Amino acid sequence: MPGKILVVDDDASIRLLVSDVLTDQGLTAVTAGSGEEALHLLEGESFDLILLDIMMKGMDGLEVCRRIRS
Repeated sequence: MPGKILVVDDDASIRLLVSDVLTDQGLTAVTAGSGEEALHLLEGESFDLILLDIMMKGMDGLEVCRRIRS
């Protein structure tokens, strides 16, 4: 069963590049452009892995990680 990965980055070109590479490897990639969007996606879906940019505008990756863990 292929893994489902959430890619969180505020840079659209990085999100596209990473998700393309993951998809080429047979994985399912879901993207979010902000921490808030990632948290919203996590309310309704589960993921095997989250690739999280630390230095994002607004809610940074460390805060997103804290909220995911709580």
